[in-house]
Amino acid sequence: MLNKDIRALTSKKTSIKLACLLGIIGVTTLISSPVLARRFFPRFALFQPSAYKNYPYRTSNSTIADTLTKDKKFANLVDELKEAGLFDSLKKPGYFTIFAPTDSAFDSLSDNVFKRYSQPENRIKVLKYHLVTGEITPKQVKDGTIKTLEGTEVKISDRPDGTVQLNDAIAQHPSTTTTNGVIIEIDQVLIPGDF
Repeated sequence: MLNKDIRALTSKKTSIKLACLLGIIGVTTLISSPVLARRFFPRFALFQPSAYKNYPYRTSNSTIADTLTKDKKFANLVDELKEAGLFDSLKKPGYFTIFAPTDSAFDSLSDNVFKRYSQPENRIKVLKYHLVTGEITPKQVKDGTIKTLEGTEVKISDRPDGTVQLNDAIAQHPSTTTTNGVIIEIDQVLIPGDF
């Protein structure tokens, strides 16, 4: 009888130690997941900020339109969206992702490209190429292409330094979450292939 009690007590202690060890492993995994996601899956972390709540994303309690207006580095983008008649759409409820070129990205356009871009129909086409309606799905991210509002796709790829590339533009991490979508800052204006 004493042997059975000792075995039961030893088994119970072993179970408690094993449960503690699994608990520590579990907590460590949860804490490191956002870091691992950023390190090994930068595309997922960039496009799905809601999936990684512990990562320090920039968050705005305003719409995409209001958030872009408040940030001075997007002054050209705001003006261009207004000129194309797309700005008010980014104030409405729904879910959008915008690839947001900074002012320096617009300033670095060559004279030839800027001249073509300045034509109203081309401006709308290029700016729609920066917009995605609805949430970007993990399947799109994994496949490496995202269909834009313009109708063609932007290619996504991971760079060796851990950043994400959209066509030739580099996406700046972290993304900014807003009340109606996500803003992804990029360092170049995206130009559709048939521009």
